[in-house]
Order: sequence, then structure tokens, then C-alpha cells
Amino acid sequence: MSCVPRQALGATGWEVSRLGLGCASYWARPGFPEQRARAVFEAALECGITLFDTGASYAAGEAERRLGRLLRYSHVPIDQLTIATKAGKCVTERGRINRDFTPAGIVDQVHKSLGRLGLERIALLQLHGPAPGELTDELLTTLDQLRTDGKLQLIGVNASADVLEHVVGKAPFDVLMPFVSVIAAHDIDLVRRAADSGQGVLAAEPLARMRFAPPVARWMTSRSGLWYMARALLRNNGRIAARRRRCLRNALTAPGWSRAQLALRWVLAQPNISGAVFGTTCPKHVRELALACTRPLPQAVANAVAACNCDRPLDPE
Repeated sequence: MSCVPRQALGATGWEVSRLGLGCASYWARPGFPEQRARAVFEAALECGITLFDTGASYAAGEAERRLGRLLRYSHVPIDQLTIATKAGKCVTERGRINRDFTPAGIVDQVHKSLGRLGLERIALLQLHGPAPGELTDELLTTLDQLRTDGKLQLIGVNASADVLEHVVGKAPFDVLMPFVSVIAAHDIDLVRRAADSGQGVLAAEPLARMRFAPPVARWMTSRSGLWYMARALLRNNGRIAARRRRCLRNALTAPGWSRAQLALRWVLAQPNISGAVFGTTCPKHVRELALACTRPLPQAVANAVAACNCDRPLDPE
């Protein structure tokens, strides 16, 4: 069941699957059985997903270790996959997340990530939420040197729009990963400018943790669901946001589609977005979202979402 297409990643010369599996969150936690994590990973491969995104700080490094174990036993050769990880946030010996964007810190983190993943090089290394002031000339030189040394191939930044504004069109960054979803549509102009400069763009949190329509009944039936529900509720932004969520909940309806499928397809319909990275603990969910790649976004849904966001209607692909 290989249905997820591939698309050029900007002008990098790389292609990625239009969906990427986020190997983080509950999927990476030691309490989530490895057998179930493997089932999610294998469902992604079966659907044609070749982009796997993780990070050094996720689950105190266990996310990279788990992904590394699964890669060792994968039936798909590693050179056919794009393995992405992040640096800049790492876990201390006491289990606390520490920020370290110093050149020496990034070099150390890259070597540790390579060890946990069991790789000789990282296909895509992204700085994980740096502040503009942390993007020093010394750090950029270090990233270039790591690429020259063969430790990584593509360099990117995963951060909020105000940080990404400082790296649009700037070397050595090949890829930007903004947060784009039906409730975070304001980054579309940044996406366009990044693409015009030749940078590839991947969308983070394309389902916005389902905050526009939380599937509370389903979440309450499992430990992982309760965990995701708690994370979604932490992002509650008050009455105005609640009204907008109701608008989006009504907008994301179409026969034969789930709301999650429509929300994801809306992101993929935006020009210049090469792929969208989502997370899940359910193989069925992987297959459901993969099917969304095979159909165009209904125009009525595109118009309704635009109305919720007070924008002019956006034509789907």
C-alpha cells in the first residue's frame, strides 16, 4: 500500500515523501511498547513514507534510540529514507532539557545523535527552536564544517515564525520547518519567501494536536490518548480561540473524509510545502492520513477554512 507521493524539497536536490512520521511524543516514551512503536513505523513504510523526524531531546534521547533500533531491522535500505533529527535542546544527566547552541555543544550533540541512531551521517539536522541571538557566525561555520566532514547532509531550522524570519534565504540553511496548520495559517507568506529562495519547507504540527476538534471520546480510551489530550488542553487560548475552533470544526467536514484528513490535506494543498510531519501511536491513523494524499482538497473546505481565518479563499492543488 504505497500511496504517499514524493516531492522535491525546494532546490536542495532531495525528494521527500509528502508525509513524514514524527518519531517523538508518546511514541518515543519507554512506557509505550516497542512492538506497537514498530507497528506504527512499519505502517509508515508500507504507505510510502520515507521521511522520519526525531530529536535529541525527545524522551530524553529514547526517541533517537528507538528509531535507530527500528532502522537496523528495516526492510527498506537506509539510503532510501530521509532521517531527520534536531539539535540545540538536549537532556542533562539529571533528566532536564537544556539549551545549548554553542558550536562545541552542537558538535557533541551531533556525534551523540549519530550514535543513538546508528548512522554514519544525518540526512537533515535542524536547529531546535534557537533564539536569533544564538545563530552566531561561529555556529553557522561549525554547521558547514560538520557537513564538509560528512556528518550531515542538509541543515535546517525548526522554530516559530519570528525566528525563521532571520534565516529565510540565508546560508547554510537548506530547510525550514515552521508550524503550519488550519489554526496557524499565518506562516504561508514565510513559506513562499523561503521557497522563492530555494529552501525546502516541511510543516510541523500540521494537525495542530487536533485542537480545532479534539476527539476526546477516543482519547479517553487509552493512556496515550489521555497524554495527547492533556497536551492539547494546555494550548487552550481562551474564548476567541474557542470561537475560531468551532468555525474550523464546522469547516472541516466533507463526505468520506475525517477532520484529521481534511486538516492535513489543507496543509499539503498550500504551495511550496514539500511535506508535513505528524505523530501518532496508531498504525490505523497512519493509513488514514496517507489516504488523504491521494485526493484533492474539496474546494468548499478550502473556502470555509479561509473564511475562518479571515483570508481570501485559497485554491487547493
